[in-house]
Amino acid sequence: MLSFNKLESIEKKVDNGEDPDINDIIYMYDEADLRDLGKIARKITDKISGNRVSFVSNLILNYTNICNVRCKFCAFYRTDSDNDKYTLSEDEVINEIGKYRPYGIRQLLIQGGVNPHLNLDYYTSLFSRIKREFPEIGIHGLSTSELHFISIKSHISVRDLLIKLRDSGLETIPGAGAEILDDNVRVRMGRPKNSGKEWLEIMEEAHKLGIKTSATMMFGHIETSEDKANHLLSILNLQKKYHGFLSFTPWNFEPVNTELGNQIKYRSGGADVLRNIAISRIVFNNYLPVIQSSWLTNGINMAQMAILFGANDWGGTIYDEKVIPATGKNVGNLRSEMIINSIKQLGMVPVERDNLYRTVKIY
Repeated sequence: MLSFNKLESIEKKVDNGEDPDINDIIYMYDEADLRDLGKIARKITDKISGNRVSFVSNLILNYTNICNVRCKFCAFYRTDSDNDKYTLSEDEVINEIGKYRPYGIRQLLIQGGVNPHLNLDYYTSLFSRIKREFPEIGIHGLSTSELHFISIKSHISVRDLLIKLRDSGLETIPGAGAEILDDNVRVRMGRPKNSGKEWLEIMEEAHKLGIKTSATMMFGHIETSEDKANHLLSILNLQKKYHGFLSFTPWNFEPVNTELGNQIKYRSGGADVLRNIAISRIVFNNYLPVIQSSWLTNGINMAQMAILFGANDWGGTIYDEKVIPATGKNVGNLRSEMIINSIKQLGMVPVERDNLYRTVKIY
């Protein structure tokens, strides 16, 4: 009875437009019944988007795997001494995008690593050419780690860097690099000190300029429920200032082939995935209307379950993505037809969108 009353009070608070506090969120992580969380989350989503579930025809392009950060949770990065390191030339990038143009790509997620050999001209020239040759595609590009390094290497402020990249064709910024924003957790994961604060600052600079971004959270490693609660509240507070986040995606850590995997042997299970989806919907409420299902790390069936627990965006199609397969997980390709069918199986209406979440087609 106590559990029900506590969750009922959180639900009433959210219904009245109040934010859950840190203790509310910790309670939802540690004690609340998962099914009850899902019911509350789906009720909120129904008010926001009804029975519509969006998706985007997306291409992930990992332009380099050379990275000097060497995060303990990453299986993708390579150093200069590795034989399988690579960096795509401008022509190679254009050729790669051209292969998938027949699929009606609307979003290009382009990110790789913090590559010390690349300067600002590489990015501005590349983005400009992509926009010339593929004007229908929105460039969703670069992690905050990449942006931070490029600004330092180029001796310009993050703000000036973002302006140059925007003028070259950058449309939105992905949420990569958020992981868990708590500094102690990040240092233990191999991230630089203050990089969580840096993530928030770069996102805020983008929002001030009117550049929309996404937000993410990686769970299922060394974080605590309090760490996750603070993470969600930090994003919520920034969202209230500028409304610059387009979507939020919680995704689970893949331990195979990573240094952190020596401590964390197994990935989070389905219940943990659904709990994070539901809680993020409840916390963000109407302030951040789009919660992505994160199918890439969890598969089609879990993506369907995530929608029932409060998600309202499938994410995007996948063609030959490289980062997750580096962990040994077989992702494969997922075309729009499979997404449409998977959404319809739930009795929901698939809505194809573009990079800025504008409707392209309703199925």
